[in-house]
Amino acid sequence: MTRRLLLLACSLCLMAGMAAAVPCDGDGDGTLTAPELATAILDSLDARFMGGTVEAPPSADLRDAAFVHTHWDGRALTITDTSGRTTTLTRPLRRIALFNSDTLDMLRSLGLEPDRVVGVSKYVLEDPVFYPEYQGTANLGSTWSPDYEKAAGIRPDAVILYASISESSCADIEKTLSAIDPEIHFFRFDSYRPAVYADEARTLGLLLGKKEEAERFLTFYENATGTVAEVVDAVPVKDRVPVYLESWNDYKSAGKGSGYDEKIQLAGGRNIFGENPVEYPVVDPEAVISRNPDVIIKIVGAGETAFGGYSDDDRSSFEQVLRAIGDRPVWNQIKAVRDGRVHIIHTDVIGGPDYFIGTAYLAKWFYPDLFGDLDPRAIHQQYLEEFQRLDYDLDEHGTFVYPA
Repeated sequence: MTRRLLLLACSLCLMAGMAAAVPCDGDGDGTLTAPELATAILDSLDARFMGGTVEAPPSADLRDAAFVHTHWDGRALTITDTSGRTTTLTRPLRRIALFNSDTLDMLRSLGLEPDRVVGVSKYVLEDPVFYPEYQGTANLGSTWSPDYEKAAGIRPDAVILYASISESSCADIEKTLSAIDPEIHFFRFDSYRPAVYADEARTLGLLLGKKEEAERFLTFYENATGTVAEVVDAVPVKDRVPVYLESWNDYKSAGKGSGYDEKIQLAGGRNIFGENPVEYPVVDPEAVISRNPDVIIKIVGAGETAFGGYSDDDRSSFEQVLRAIGDRPVWNQIKAVRDGRVHIIHTDVIGGPDYFIGTAYLAKWFYPDLFGDLDPRAIHQQYLEEFQRLDYDLDEHGTFVYPA
């Protein structure tokens, strides 16, 4: 630990007090009642403007007490995050640092005020088109290469990490920062996995005083996912479309239990490598040929395919990838290639918290006759305007799928 970090750790330890109680809870019974809050407000007004002698609570206590009374029914809040850890809070989180950019997207969907976020990963700062309001926020580095000095220096009251990605790196971040400031609360959320997505949104909504906003977002989300599920659930397993999915690394597919395997299933497909025990196996090209998928999905947006997305309006790179797949030796014998059912999709709409947009595209590609009225682009546009609060027109900007 550097000398500056040691000095910061010492100062924070000196500032740390006893375990906090609910602010303005006059009788100390753990519940802030409306009369107690009213008394605290009147005492503050009396002391500030009327010359009163009763010791008034600090303005920060009044602010936090109002939040606790409004959003947590006047009591301490106990929540359990995706890692299974339980945390109890007596005050709202005002200074949030996020190494997990996926959770930042979800927090925007819940309407979190940007000024409550004091630190973000470098990936957020590298994407000014999608994250304009966070440019200038402290750069925390990444989960794999954190800037501890910067993270400690912004004095967060909460740090949000991934629950399922790079658990050892997240554990190191938590260990280091908690040694500097034991008062930091740590939370683990993923915000991209379908199995826990809705639960995480509700938990974060409760935690941040955005319960109603979370339910509004989930109504939109569940309408989008439910439209797909209602149709594909009626398709017998034996009749489901065989699909080969390939990541941005050539011949790297999705195995049993992987996020992409789950998304293929949600869209009604049958992953031809879904029995592989490796989450993301590198497969033999001949194995793809022999299994003869009806549909091929190629993901771009990282590695050598780091193009497209929100900051790239040129679809020519997508066209080149599509041609390259068709030009692979003997792949013209694969049904998907012969029938023109090879599709390119950007990770921005399938790999993260907006995966449900990509799932809608997959479903439409798998079953075009069943989803004639499904409009993934409209879902995407509504998500951007209403929940990500971006002035971004998909008819004019961005490249996410090809062919649509």
